[in-house]
Amino acid sequence: MVAQQGRAEVARRRQRLAATFSAIDGAGVGSELTSHYSRYLCVLVSGYAEQAVKELVVHYSRTKSSEPIQRYVGKQLGRLRNIDLDKLRQLIESFQPSWWDELQQRRPDELSAFTSVATVRNAVAHGGDTGITMATVKQYFDQISTVLNDLCDRFDPL
Repeated sequence: MVAQQGRAEVARRRQRLAATFSAIDGAGVGSELTSHYSRYLCVLVSGYAEQAVKELVVHYSRTKSSEPIQRYVGKQLGRLRNIDLDKLRQLIESFQPSWWDELQQRRPDELSAFTSVATVRNAVAHGGDTGITMATVKQYFDQISTVLNDLCDRFDPL
């Protein structure tokens, strides 16, 4: 089986996470358990955002650069953790500053979801209370997916 790359891998990750949302939503669990699942899903959404961005950048470097540059990009991405708005901005601007400007103008509301998810993920990881709801996590997932669709168009155009 051939591993998927770029846009296809982002779509695979999105579908897998959407299926998890559907499974939990259809489970008919109580409000306390739904609250726990909301925190869990927020951590998964954070991981989805991070891994999808990394996959797009690796794919881009694979198709646009030499092997030494690909290794460098891979090493740098290995240090990228818990992606928030600022880290996303720095990464995109390092490839093409105009891409960030266009994305920020086109998706200002959706971009804020990256920081929101990272903040909740950190709170969950450190045992803090979050007050996150299933509806909010789903909204963050949808917003991040929208931004990732735009990034697919830049890093892995059809």
